[in-house]
Amino acid sequence: MSDERSYRVALVADRYVNPAPGGLDGLAVLTAANWGVMQLPDDAYPGEVARLLLAEIAEQVEEFSRHGYAFVLVGERAGLDQALALVGVAVPPRIEPASADELGEFLAGQPVPPAVDAATSARE
Repeated sequence: MSDERSYRVALVADRYVNPAPGGLDGLAVLTAANWGVMQLPDDAYPGEVARLLLAEIAEQVEEFSRHGYAFVLVGERAGLDQALALVGVAVPPRIEPASADELGEFLAGQPVPPAVDAATSARE
């Protein structure tokens, strides 16, 4: 059986990766739901550094999207929309979750990535 995390990737705002005390630990929820993670740069990064990092993330999203991967956005990061637009990729479904349950329900409601369907068909 394949590891489906490679087909489901969450672009995750830093505050859900490194939560403040009492904050939502998005990584725990994403791991339990079998989603991979691409951490977005912290809002405290200098603008030019963040822009370069977001451009690299956008390029990876574009490449993986062409191979049937599914993406979601957990939280937000200024500049991400523009970086994705530059590589011709739409902003993925987005949530600003207030709880682990809310994030879990959002993830569970996402469609099966095309790459999973393709892998399943190839095994049949």
